[in-house]
Amino acid sequence: MKKILFTFVALLMSSVMMAGSLVKISYSDRSGLEKLFADPNLTIHYYNNSEVFATAERFDDRMMVMIDEQAYNHAGVYTLIYCPEQNQQQYLAEKQVNALNQTENYVIVKGMAVPYKNDGAVAIFNKEAQLPRLTRDFPQVTEVNATIREMMNQVSMDSLEATVQHLQDYQNRIWNSDNAFTASDWIAGRMEALGLEVEQQAFNANTWMGSGAAAPNVIGIQRGTKYPDTYVVCGSHFDSFSYEAMYGGGTCPGADDNATGVASVLESARIMTQYEFEYSIVYCAYGCEEMGLYGSEAYASRCQQEGMDIIGYFNNDMNGYLNPGDPIHIDCIYPNAVEPIGTYYMNVGEVYFPELPIRHVNFNEGDSDHTSFNNHGYMGIYPFEDYQNHSPYIHTPNDIIGTSVTSFEMSQQFCQMNIGCLAEIATVIGDAPVVECNPVTNFYVGEPVAKDLSEVYLEWQRPEEGSTGELQHFDVYRDNAMIATVEIDPDPTYHYIYTDTITVGASAEYFVTAVYSDGCEAQSETLVGYGVTGLEETNRVEAQVYPNPVEGQLTVKAEGLLHVAVYNSIGQQVVTVEAYENQCTIDMSNYPAGLYSLQMVSSKGINSKNVIVK
Repeated sequence: MKKILFTFVALLMSSVMMAGSLVKISYSDRSGLEKLFADPNLTIHYYNNSEVFATAERFDDRMMVMIDEQAYNHAGVYTLIYCPEQNQQQYLAEKQVNALNQTENYVIVKGMAVPYKNDGAVAIFNKEAQLPRLTRDFPQVTEVNATIREMMNQVSMDSLEATVQHLQDYQNRIWNSDNAFTASDWIAGRMEALGLEVEQQAFNANTWMGSGAAAPNVIGIQRGTKYPDTYVVCGSHFDSFSYEAMYGGGTCPGADDNATGVASVLESARIMTQYEFEYSIVYCAYGCEEMGLYGSEAYASRCQQEGMDIIGYFNNDMNGYLNPGDPIHIDCIYPNAVEPIGTYYMNVGEVYFPELPIRHVNFNEGDSDHTSFNNHGYMGIYPFEDYQNHSPYIHTPNDIIGTSVTSFEMSQQFCQMNIGCLAEIATVIGDAPVVECNPVTNFYVGEPVAKDLSEVYLEWQRPEEGSTGELQHFDVYRDNAMIATVEIDPDPTYHYIYTDTITVGASAEYFVTAVYSDGCEAQSETLVGYGVTGLEETNRVEAQVYPNPVEGQLTVKAEGLLHVAVYNSIGQQVVTVEAYENQCTIDMSNYPAGLYSLQMVSSKGINSKNVIVK
C-alpha cells in the first residue's frame, strides 16, 4: 500500500513538473528569437523587443530567469505592469500585490493587478505565441501613386476632430461600461454606413476590475476584388480609463488615448471605401485595451486560429499631442523581429512625405494592440506621437481636445500615412472616382429688426440630391474664416438659421459650405451682412402675437411666417422656433419674468415686437 501511495505521489510530482515553469529569456536579434521559438523545451507565450516569456519544461539558470515555478497554476494570466524602478516598492505596497519579477521598467505579477498611475499593463495569456514569418513581401514604393495621393488629400481635420469630440463627449468609455457598449454600437453604425461588412465581436475579460463581457470589438471588412481572402489590417482601441473615473466619480474622456486612433481608422475607411482594391482591407476598433490588450488579443487570436492570411497590421493609438515647439514627426514602435513592415512604413513616408521625420524607437514604458498581432504570427507596427514626449494627460480627466489633443494637423498626417500604407499593399484599382457635391439652397443673409442689436442672421436649406457623398455638416464662414459648424437636422425641409454679431455700422461677407463624407465641399454664394440698429417700420410685416403679457404658451401668426427668434433684455438669443402653416407656438413658461424681444421672419419681410413674461 505504501509503495502504491509513493508511486502515486511521484507521478503527481512529475505531472506538476511537466506543467513547466514560467521563465523569462533575453535575446538580441531575430536569429536568437527564432532559436527560442524552435526550442522544444519552450512554449513561448509573449515576446517584446528583447525578451520572451515562456513555459519551460526544464529550467536552465544559465539563460533563464525564473518567474513562477508552476506556470499558470491557479492563474489564467500573468500581468506585466509598466512602472519605473524608483516607484515600484511604493506601487507594490499601495496595491498590495506581490512581484514575481522586477526590472528597470516593469513588474510581473500573478493574475490581474491595478496599473501604476498613467501607465498600462499587458496580460500574458496561457496561449502559444507564433513568430511572424519573413516570407511576406511588402511592396517597394518608388514613386507617388496619383490615386493614393488623391485619397490622402481627402483627409479632413474637421472630420477627425468631429470623431474625437463625439467620443470625448461620452466622458467615460471604461471597458465594461454602458458608454463603452454605446461607443461600440456607434462605431459599428459608422462602418455600416460606409458599406463595410461589419461584425461586433463579443468577448469576455478577466480584469482587476472584475470579469465579464467587454464592449465588443468592431470589425469592418472591405472585400478585395482579386484576392478577397488576403488582408491588410488597421486598428485602434476605443475604451478609456482613469483612476478618477474608477474611484472618485470623475471622467476619462480619452481624447488622445484613444479617440484620435479611432478617428484615424474611421477617416481611412470613409475615404478608402470610395475605391476598389485587389486585396481586402480590415478596419478594427477594439474594446478593453487598457486592461491588458484583451480586445485585440481576442481578434488576433481568432485570426491565427482561422488561418487568416494577413499581410500586415497598422496600429492607430495616440496621434494628437504635439509637444510645444516640436515639429510634426512619427515615432515607430515595433520589435526587431518584424523589421520588414517597419522598413516598409519608412519607405512609404520617404516617397509621400519626404519632409516628415519618421524614426524607429524601442518603447519600454507601455504597449498597444500591435503586440497582439505580433504574438499571433502577424507583422504589426505602432506609429506613435512621441515615445519621450507623449501626452502627459492620458488616463486623466484632462485627456481632452486643446489640452491633450493639440494638433489635428499631426493627426491628419498620421491618417494619411495609414491610408498610404494600406493602399499600396491592397493595390488600388483604376483612377480616382469622380467626386461631385451640391451647395445649400435658398441662402439668405438678413439684417436685425430689434433695436440696439448689432446682429445678422443667416438662413439656408439643405442641398439638392445628387451628390456622390453623404452630407455631414455645414461650415459657416465670415470674411473667409470659418466661425461655426452646424449639424444636420433629420428633417429635409428644415430651415437652418445661424445668428452672428458684428459691430454696428460694419459689414461682413458670409457664405456656407456643405461638407460631404467623400471630402467634397460645396460653397454657397457670398452675401454681405450689415451691422445696423434696426429696420424702418415701413419694411415690417403685420404679425399677431398673443397673449401679451404671457405666462405659458405664446402664439405668433403672420402671412408666410418662417421662424421666430426670441431675445432677452440684454440682446442674447435664447431660442429660435420654426413656424408651421404661418404660425408657431413658443413655450415661455420656464423663462424668467421680464421683457423679451421677438424677431419674426416671413417670406414677406421681417418684424419685431416686445413681449412681457409674467
